[in-house]
Amino acid sequence: MTSEYNAAQRLLHKIKQSVSEFELNNSGGSTTVVEAAVAQDLQTLSKSITEYRILGRQESNERKRKTMLDRATAMADDHELLKRRFEKIKLRKTERETFTQGRGELLQGAAETAITVDEDAFWNRSERALDGYIMQGMASLDNLREQRGILEGTRRRLWNAGGTLGLSRSVIGYINRRTAQDKIFLVAGMFLTCVGIYFIVHYFGS
Repeated sequence: MTSEYNAAQRLLHKIKQSVSEFELNNSGGSTTVVEAAVAQDLQTLSKSITEYRILGRQESNERKRKTMLDRATAMADDHELLKRRFEKIKLRKTERETFTQGRGELLQGAAETAITVDEDAFWNRSERALDGYIMQGMASLDNLREQRGILEGTRRRLWNAGGTLGLSRSVIGYINRRTAQDKIFLVAGMFLTCVGIYFIVHYFGS
């Protein structure tokens, strides 16, 4: 039982390193290779966690069974967070490539038009400012999505802890209300961020 758990932990550590490498790597072909490897490892880890959970349920010793099931739940939460982080990085890279390509086409079209030196300087400043605002907006959305994933994982762990430690209904009810309030704040923050990005793009793009 321990060997299966240790193997899953090594794979989990490998995926964390690969995801970090994928996030920092911007060289086309290499990025594609890392992306495919991470996707495969995530799928393998999911199967390993499922198999480990099945072994835990078959364990006759009550204490060992509870330990294995708790470990399986913790690994499943880590797997879910890593998967969401990986998908978020892929989305951000795609958006960045689309944005860069669109900006390149826009600049190419502008280069074909006769403009003055002052106009060139103005648009260069505007483009740099727009890039900064959009990247800040993307970073804010990423943080909000990541916080939402952390909140959901924390809620599941609190439910598990509630069953183990015997939390009262009132405490669990307070946790549920607080979680609902946090979700409302996250949704509101994401909405305001999107609205802010829209007006920034609309203002500078007009």
